[in-house]
Amino acid sequence: MQEYQFSDRSPNTPGRHDGGDRFLDFSLEDLERHLLAPEAESWSLRDWEQLRDFSVGSMQSRALSDEIRLRWGHVALSAISRKGAGQTAQQTAAESTHVRVYMIQEFGVSDADTYRSPHALCTEILRNLGLSREMVARLADGWKTAPRDQMLQLRRIKNMLTPLLLIRALLENDDPVFQETQAWLDFIPRLP
Repeated sequence: MQEYQFSDRSPNTPGRHDGGDRFLDFSLEDLERHLLAPEAESWSLRDWEQLRDFSVGSMQSRALSDEIRLRWGHVALSAISRKGAGQTAQQTAAESTHVRVYMIQEFGVSDADTYRSPHALCTEILRNLGLSREMVARLADGWKTAPRDQMLQLRRIKNMLTPLLLIRALLENDDPVFQETQAWLDFIPRLP
């Protein structure tokens, strides 16, 4: 299974996104408008993946202002959700979690931006796990001999949870959502 990795290349480097040159001619404002236009519905899965890659690279560019980088983060999250039809809800949640955790780390927690809300992020992850903790505990003990589909499901759970380790300190309080998430984080070393 392919793991999602952030690009650390400059957004001004031509050809840096494996064919993502298509987006080099668009301004951020153009892309934000295109996302709302009916034509965006006809974009292919590859187009959405390229836009995600391009947007994540731009979000990570320290040459841009924080405001612009946050807007690029929102474009990346929009691309991830738009390509959702080509992947499972867990895969979409895992990709989204990587971007959202980066945004929280880099730009801080925000009550005004749900994408930078640890509570909203944890709620989304808990909703997409697909199995109970009891079931995951049973499956985790024998994942090496489990059928491929169970291994993939456990791997996807791990992919959703692992980025949260970077913001674990923000999850330490009495909120039931955070407590439930903390309990899930303890499974990470046991998952494939």
